[in-house]
Amino acid sequence: MTSTEDPALARTIPPSELDIGTPVEWMVDPDRRETILGVTYEFSQTGERKTVWYTPNKRRAKGALVVSELP
Repeated sequence: MTSTEDPALARTIPPSELDIGTPVEWMVDPDRRETILGVTYEFSQTGERKTVWYTPNKRRAKGALVVSELP
């Protein structure tokens, strides 16, 4: 049985230090533009950009079209 009176876990990172990325570019399949192959996120505090690939092997797609807005 679970106790409902357990204290909440202490936060290890203050909310002001969270840096959540915002999508700025999408890599889509040139033949089927509704298929997203990857997304580039930009982090507001550091300005760093990171690309996440949604391909089966999680690697850069060979023929992706980069767009800054989705239709």
